[in-house]
Amino acid sequence: MEKFLLRLSIIVLVLFSLSVFGWLVKHHSQGDPVLGEKIGKGLISYVSFLDLFEQSVEEVQKLPETFIPTPEGFESLNKLEQDVLALISYSNKDKGRSVEIRNLKNDETLHQWDIPNPYQAHDRIMDPLLLPGKRLVYSYNGVTGLTCLDAEGKELWKQDTIAHHHSLNLDSAGNIWACSYTKENGGFIIYKGFYDLDGRELVYIDNTITQIDSETGHIKFHKSITEILKENELENLLVKSPNIEDPIHLNDVQPALKTTAYYREGDVFLSFRNTSAIIHYRPSTNKVIRLIEGLFYSQHDVDFLNDSTIIFFNNNSHTHWSGRPGNWRVADERIDAGDFYSNTMAYDLKNEKLFVYESEAYKANGIHTFTEGMQEVLPDGSLWIEEQNSGKLWIFKDGELRYRNVLKSHHDGHHHLPNWTRILTSQP
Repeated sequence: MEKFLLRLSIIVLVLFSLSVFGWLVKHHSQGDPVLGEKIGKGLISYVSFLDLFEQSVEEVQKLPETFIPTPEGFESLNKLEQDVLALISYSNKDKGRSVEIRNLKNDETLHQWDIPNPYQAHDRIMDPLLLPGKRLVYSYNGVTGLTCLDAEGKELWKQDTIAHHHSLNLDSAGNIWACSYTKENGGFIIYKGFYDLDGRELVYIDNTITQIDSETGHIKFHKSITEILKENELENLLVKSPNIEDPIHLNDVQPALKTTAYYREGDVFLSFRNTSAIIHYRPSTNKVIRLIEGLFYSQHDVDFLNDSTIIFFNNNSHTHWSGRPGNWRVADERIDAGDFYSNTMAYDLKNEKLFVYESEAYKANGIHTFTEGMQEVLPDGSLWIEEQNSGKLWIFKDGELRYRNVLKSHHDGHHHLPNWTRILTSQP
């Protein structure tokens, strides 16, 4: 009986305390801080803890794919001795997008454009392009056409008869070359190509390349990749691709800015990820000058190293990710084929030979990205690398690590997914 009375007394005391606590919270929330302002705020913070915890859990669970968990123990490193200006884009606190000119040496923001996002939470502004006068050209990748803003964010022109995806580059005349899709009935990524194989019609996504006047947004050149391949007797590249629905997957149009013994001003180098091929194409004559294939796979980002050499980011990966096979038993004793990482490859146009430009820095730091990926040789000879899938950014000088970082975000424990960071080699 005594134990029962004791338990009953404890229950009554707890209920009374909770009642008093609730009464105090009620009065403070109604503007009557009985125990004073400071204690009242503490009470409100205390009872709001579960709401804040639930809100933070919900926020992390719903983070779009434009944010990446930062590895525990990740340490940044910055030994940069000179300014390195970069054009970056990311998802901002207002769920829109921001594009910045940022100095990686000191993390200083030199200019910024804030752009609303009326599309899905994971849609990205990828590879924005900076024009003279701090004009910015951008698209939501694969979703919209191109828009040009002035330095203050005012729209100057919009080109929405095509849908842009992947890269943007300027030619010697200041025109923009874009990877694109031809829009049809409001759609953009559509099965526009087809071929017959053994009596079956196989449909696939065609890509196009587009040259655009940077002053007006008017289209000056627009051509289907399927037409280019067929008219140059290279349509078998479509069958070679392991991806039937997206056999081309154009990811870069890099224009030649001058004439040398191995290419002409106005030529473009086209990178096809899903056929692991690069094409040197001359729009003025509709001729493919050379087809570059070899020991590289799922490559991106073609650049000119010098007058006779191009370099590109070799993802060195399958075009489709697959897990551990399950059709047959895995052997007890297996043969080790080694470790694979991405690297930077080069192609000597004079001697028509491929060679590895840089691999040791990739291997030493475990750098690999299954999709996307960027590199740039800086004016001082340093090599910039965007390891896109992990979000890590690297700079090496003569093999020595000079910079390692991520784009820190406003979400604890997460950083921004990089969206093809563009290194600016001249002052904006």
